[in-house]
Amino acid sequence: MTDLRFAFRQLLKSPGFTLLAVITLTLGIGLNTAIFSLINDLFLRGLPFKEPAHLVHLFTQPKGGDPFDYPLSGPRFMHYRDGQKIFDGFAAETGTAYTLTGLGEPVQLQAFRTTANYFNVLGVSTILGRTFLPNEEEGADVALVSEKFWRSRLGGNPNVIGRSITLDGMAHTIVGVLPNMPAQWVGPNGNEVWTTKPFVIAGFSYERMMRGTAFLRVIGQYVATTRDPSLYVSSVDARS
Repeated sequence: MTDLRFAFRQLLKSPGFTLLAVITLTLGIGLNTAIFSLINDLFLRGLPFKEPAHLVHLFTQPKGGDPFDYPLSGPRFMHYRDGQKIFDGFAAETGTAYTLTGLGEPVQLQAFRTTANYFNVLGVSTILGRTFLPNEEEGADVALVSEKFWRSRLGGNPNVIGRSITLDGMAHTIVGVLPNMPAQWVGPNGNEVWTTKPFVIAGFSYERMMRGTAFLRVIGQYVATTRDPSLYVSSVDARS
């Protein structure tokens, strides 16, 4: 206690130094907290899905020793989805961007187009409403929004289900509100909107997409604990 009182007296004698020290400590602690929070979100904290240990990503690698992993094309995804017997759930998504209008100033949002079963495969439940239905995958203008979007842009309105939001000039009906997804899954900027029509690429016709453009991030989910998809990797290794 004597040393502590002495230290306080010395600090009071030099207010300029004391202020500088407090500011330095505040910035240092704040910066370290922010860095740890980001590292925790990206690397340490587990994914908030039903059985994250039973989820795998599928990528393609072209012939010729190319070490990079690539997304899957639409035709390849459809071929695997219809013919594979490894996974109990098989889904895909593709990143996109929408311009949101009608809720203040126009703003660009990061978004994903997903297959209808995407959130069922992840094991993610909605806060309000529901996820996508199978018959909405190809042609329905429906949307799921994040909790952040719901609270910040829609005021947390509990009657939001059935309301429309305008994305790229097209009205989309909100069918559900999802919990905020982790940064290690959707990226550090987060994600606010999900829609259907996963095989639609801006500027591409359906015929051109079917020629084999790779753009889908594919996930597989297996339930049986005795089934290890690494044992079957040669069955799904899309080496073209």
